[in-house]
Amino acid sequence: MSRITNFDNGLRIVTEEMPHAASVAIGVFVGIGSRDEMPSQHGICHFLEHLAFKGTGELSAKELAVLVDSFGGDMNAYTTREMTSFQVHLLGEAANLGSETLCKILTAPAFDVGDVDSERSVILEEIAMAYDEASDYVHELLGAAVFGEHPLGREVLGSRESILAIDRASIWEFFSKYYGPSNMVVSAAGALSHESIVAQFEPFLGSLSGGASSTRSRAVLNFSTPVVAERDIEQVHVSMAFPGLGRLDDRKWVLAILDHVLGGGLSSRLFQRVREEAGLCYSIYSDRVAYQDTGYFHVYFAASPMQVAYASNLVDSVIEAFVAGGITEEELTVAKRYLRSQILLAMEDTVAIMSQLGSVLVTGQQIKPVEEILSLVEHVTVEEVADLAAEILSGSRQISAVGPVPSGIFG
Repeated sequence: MSRITNFDNGLRIVTEEMPHAASVAIGVFVGIGSRDEMPSQHGICHFLEHLAFKGTGELSAKELAVLVDSFGGDMNAYTTREMTSFQVHLLGEAANLGSETLCKILTAPAFDVGDVDSERSVILEEIAMAYDEASDYVHELLGAAVFGEHPLGREVLGSRESILAIDRASIWEFFSKYYGPSNMVVSAAGALSHESIVAQFEPFLGSLSGGASSTRSRAVLNFSTPVVAERDIEQVHVSMAFPGLGRLDDRKWVLAILDHVLGGGLSSRLFQRVREEAGLCYSIYSDRVAYQDTGYFHVYFAASPMQVAYASNLVDSVIEAFVAGGITEEELTVAKRYLRSQILLAMEDTVAIMSQLGSVLVTGQQIKPVEEILSLVEHVTVEEVADLAAEILSGSRQISAVGPVPSGIFG
């Protein structure tokens, strides 16, 4: 069972004790992401995340790396559109070293000018790599089309132009404004006691103040003409978006069932019909993208230029049949068993639990006992899935495609 301590300065610490675990996963989650950036700051959250590992006032980047290796741990971080997370995973006996390291990089980062310039080059290479990977770039195109000029439509990494314009002063200003205890959640799971984690973080974060929260504008989904990026590659990568659900929507487990039956599992209709039976593609799946106040549901597949029209028509027919007929009781049972297994298997993973607890709290959700989550899944009905499918899959959609797209295929 998770425990939470709330500090007067707004800091929250949540833990899950796992007596049989040998390791502990610890993360600090900051409630700021790329959707909170001004246009002139595009990519600054991700830039800051990179720089946090370049050293502190006491430790150089190499000394920090040696320290992490010395306690046999892994340190990682990631930036999303709504939060940034810094994490360590190590043996429980070294938890205090992991906590102290996280505190140092989040309270006293060096942000050396030389490191800013060198990491700028690294990020530019990362942007180029993301652009080169068509299976990733097609999703960026889709998000940009769906959200238009809204910050949710911008790439987390930033653009080449925006990264070249960001300097140390702007990074420090952003850090000083948002990286404070009232905008932070500390999450830990594994071989620990709640009291020990609180005691490890309190000296560093308990007496601080600050941490502004961002005022977020609500996004409106756009469904317009297909967006095509022509490339001389072997396959056409296609991603199509439909209206989805926000993170706080009570129907998210209904959508999870819908997702699994339509394209989320090996037994899903899209996988079986388009790949296994028709042999039109290697990769095909559906997925959910959820943010605080909005979201979309999407389907991805890749096929050769000769097959992509046939594949696209077959995908459409599968979706139309799904909307017209709903799902069967057998499909519902299989999906429920799958989701139940995934939820319970995640409860054995210290990193998964830590990440789930931290991300739930920092994004304004309530932590629910696993028994309650399993009950919500179990109570989903075929009628609820059918109603949601009719709502989100029978109307407008947005398409993006990357590759040698045949003329007029999506017109």
